[in-house]
Amino acid sequence: MLFCRLMPMVFLLSATMLVPPALAAAPEPANVLHNKSNPVEPAQTGHVDSQAFLRGIVAVHLGDDLEAAQAYNTALQADPANMDLLRQAFVRNIMAGNPQAVELARQVDKNIPSRSVVSAMVLGNDAAVRGAWPDAVQYYHRAGADPMAHLILPLLLAWCQQAQGHADAAIESLLHAQTSVLQPFYTLHAGIIAQVAGQSERAGALFEQAQKIMPGYDMLLTRSYAAWLWAHGKQDKARTVIRKLVETDAVLALAGPALQANIAHYPVTSPQAGIARGYVLTAFLLRQQAREQAQQATNPENGAFNQLQFNEAARLMLGFALAMDPTLADARLMLAEIQDDEQHFNAARQTLERVPPQDPLAAVATLRLAVLESANDHPADAIPLLRHLAEQVPGQIIIERELGSALSQTKDWQGAIAAYSRAIDLANAQKRPDWTLLFLRGMAYHEAGDWPHAKADARAALAYAPDDSFLLNFLGYSMAEQHEDLNEAEKLLQKAHALDAQDAAITDSLGWVRVERGDLAGGLPLLEKAAEQTPEDPEVNYHLGEAYWRAGRRTEAVDQWNMALGLHPSPADEALIRAALQKAGVPATTSGAQATPVPAQPAPEQGKHTP
Repeated sequence: MLFCRLMPMVFLLSATMLVPPALAAAPEPANVLHNKSNPVEPAQTGHVDSQAFLRGIVAVHLGDDLEAAQAYNTALQADPANMDLLRQAFVRNIMAGNPQAVELARQVDKNIPSRSVVSAMVLGNDAAVRGAWPDAVQYYHRAGADPMAHLILPLLLAWCQQAQGHADAAIESLLHAQTSVLQPFYTLHAGIIAQVAGQSERAGALFEQAQKIMPGYDMLLTRSYAAWLWAHGKQDKARTVIRKLVETDAVLALAGPALQANIAHYPVTSPQAGIARGYVLTAFLLRQQAREQAQQATNPENGAFNQLQFNEAARLMLGFALAMDPTLADARLMLAEIQDDEQHFNAARQTLERVPPQDPLAAVATLRLAVLESANDHPADAIPLLRHLAEQVPGQIIIERELGSALSQTKDWQGAIAAYSRAIDLANAQKRPDWTLLFLRGMAYHEAGDWPHAKADARAALAYAPDDSFLLNFLGYSMAEQHEDLNEAEKLLQKAHALDAQDAAITDSLGWVRVERGDLAGGLPLLEKAAEQTPEDPEVNYHLGEAYWRAGRRTEAVDQWNMALGLHPSPADEALIRAALQKAGVPATTSGAQATPVPAQPAPEQGKHTP
């Protein structure tokens, strides 16, 4: 069995950090959100525009916040006294980044005081954008009653103080919050506030202090500190700081050249931008908490619902961030990740396409977009993105790997082999050989009909990973397919089966090689078990039918082949199945119904098949 799988890719905007049990409760902002899995019919207080309301529900399910906002706005215009519609329109306008969210916030604030946390934050943000800082402080204080908002309240208030000329007070307020889980980030923002206020020496000291207590590499801290070092004549150290950041993540490495080119620019230069970063941090915390709760959930359904609620709250915070700073790439990358997790492909694509091309993280966004296209069966759209990216940021293993995967999806095996070969050469040149690249190229060689090179790559990969069950299965099964050293093939597959006895593909492979060796008693039970585990796999059904035929169980063999034919096999497998049915002397029914075969010679004991 061959498994062409894209390697999972995760882009972390900040260092992984532990969130204490105090954050285990779902945040209050999620309580005002529209329930996507079970939308509530608004209470009819007047004329209801049902068409607009239903359009809004569909848009929410598709993750299209802009369309949802427009639909709910239309429905609300027809029934302005409907509080359910008001809440739904309000939240979707925030997530869509519509300015109308501010006016809706005023209506929510006036009509639904018990649920005014989110409206208070929207109104606070609006005041901050307008420079009405005393009003912003008033609104932020009111929102601080919420547990999650309370965490970033010191950041919001500190930036308001800085904007009003009280940088010293703002810095001291953050430095006194030393017991918080956010201490490293409070210290970082204190340093940024000092820099924005012109207190350069103090900013440098705070950046260094934040580095010492940060639980890992943080992009905002690294970029801020590098800019500070550059401004103070420490260019070599500044470049080293950026280089160490991008070396921690293969995806982030794509941004390395652009980050170096923009090294002299501070990422935050205004109070509004500082507040936007605070909201990105909050969204990150919510995402972390969602993952932890999903792992700990004993009921998968409850875990999925909790994750949905956390994701909604995180999207809300990212909506706040983008309202403050529409060009913020960090927010767009995280938002696209959430949308992708929720299988909102088009929404994620649009979010990534809005990352400004001049942003240092634009290359990361392009790669994420290409991976998104490939993962959603659009490899033809991913290929030009990856080729363009390879020209912009040459010498990156991850680009060539993803290009190889996309080309494999289009069955351009020679193109895939070339891309994987470039990736292998780059890995070897960096003295970081990667056996998975050999495995992927080996599969491409196999599909291209070049067994000698496929076998060479598989054996080379096996030298690095002798206990990888997928690799053992690939090599052992392919050897059985080629009818090459079946004794060794069985040994490889026995080892794979010992490592992962529950994998149906491995069970099938081991059963098949035993049948090919003439060991029906040892192979047939394994093939039957594999068919029970994956009853809709045409290849497994073909194998089982062949084993039945060789065992003289002709009717059962024909049933299995007809069943396999009805499961949309690959062209190569379909040819084998039809040949088997022709050998049995019965027409193909594709229904799995029993058919009575006419006498025929059994298949040769040493038959072949194509995976």
